[in-house]
Order: sequence, then structure tokens, then C-alpha cells
Amino acid sequence: MKARVILALATIAVAACSDDPSGPGVTEGRLRLVPGVAALPLVDIIVDGQLKAEDVPFAKTSTAIALSVGSHQVKVVAPGTAPTAGGTSVTVKANDTTTVVAIGTAAAPNVVILGDTGAAPVAGKGKLRVRHLASVTPDIDVYRSQPDATPFTKVMDPFPLDATSPFLESTPGNWSIRVTVKGATTVLAERTDIAVNALWVRTALILDQTGGGVRIVLVGEQ
Repeated sequence: MKARVILALATIAVAACSDDPSGPGVTEGRLRLVPGVAALPLVDIIVDGQLKAEDVPFAKTSTAIALSVGSHQVKVVAPGTAPTAGGTSVTVKANDTTTVVAIGTAAAPNVVILGDTGAAPVAGKGKLRVRHLASVTPDIDVYRSQPDATPFTKVMDPFPLDATSPFLESTPGNWSIRVTVKGATTVLAERTDIAVNALWVRTALILDQTGGGVRIVLVGEQ
């Protein structure tokens, strides 16, 4: 009887280890995409030549797509386009979510990788960074206010296309991001409702806007 109890406990322990999402047996990660081509109101997501998501709206983060760990070819196409091979090589890691953004033109959209955050906020703090992917906008300045520093200050200067700011850390609360024409007070876009709670890591994307201008899109969470 004692031997059976020991065997049962051992079986439960093995099963528990195999269910651990961070263990060595994990074979899947996740991919999500933000369509950022203003001329494409909807896109389909193609991975390794196969249709994985349909009709993802412009500037809306797709539902996470489960993929095997390793390298995958990712691209976006107009809805209804027949899937084909090719795209941007994206590496998916075990038990992790990789975020990519579609930019470019309607005729030639391409995918860029946001990259791992590499940011681990200290207890009681949150972090935010900004990435400039608005290709048709004039040169810009980007300002932010944060819970522990309310006056607007520049995120960094200059802020060229495809640049990513360092992570900025603050106490929990709402941030504001304001985008202006370079060297001027003309506001191109502003958001004042950017929640960054304790231990959250977020990215503010500056994207082209439908009909002209720019918009600010948030990705990431705790």
C-alpha cells in the first residue's frame, strides 16, 4: 500500500512538471500583429505560407496566434489574397509573445519586429517606450508627461523615423503622449489615457493615420 502511495505521488509530480508553462517541454509561443498601413483598413496574416488570421483592422492588435518555437516567415496581405510563401523572419520563443507591426504601403506592406522589451520594472514602477513608424508624417517632436513628472518634456531629440526611445520609468498611473510638428506647437496627435500600472511594460506606436496625420496606438501590458 505504501509503495502505491509513493508511486501515485510521483506520477502527480511528473504531471505537474509537464504542465509548467515555463518548463523545458514548452514547444509553443505566440505572435500578435498590429496593422499599421493606413491605406489597408483590413489585412490577413500569413505565416509560413498559411493563412492564420483574417480581416484584422488597421491599428488594432490581432488576437495572439500560437506558433511553434523557432523562426517563421510572417507577412500581411489584403483580405482575400491567396497565401504564398515569404515574408519577414520572426523568431518565436517558448511561452512568450512576439509583437510585430505591418508598415509600408498598400502595394508593398512589410513587417517589423518590436523586439523584446528587455525591461523589468522595479517593484511599484511601470515602464513605457515610444516607437516612430509614421512614414508619411513630417519631422516630429514627441513629448510625454508621467505620473511622477506632470509637465510635458521631450521623450528624446531628435526622434527620426523607425527610432525607438529608451524605456521610461514612473510610478503607477496615467501617462500622456503628445506628437507635434518638429520645432512647432502644432499637435498632430495626443493621448492622455495611457495606463501604466505597477510592473507593466508598454509601447506607444506612432503610426500613419487614415486620411493623413498620425495616431498613437498602445501595445503591451503587465
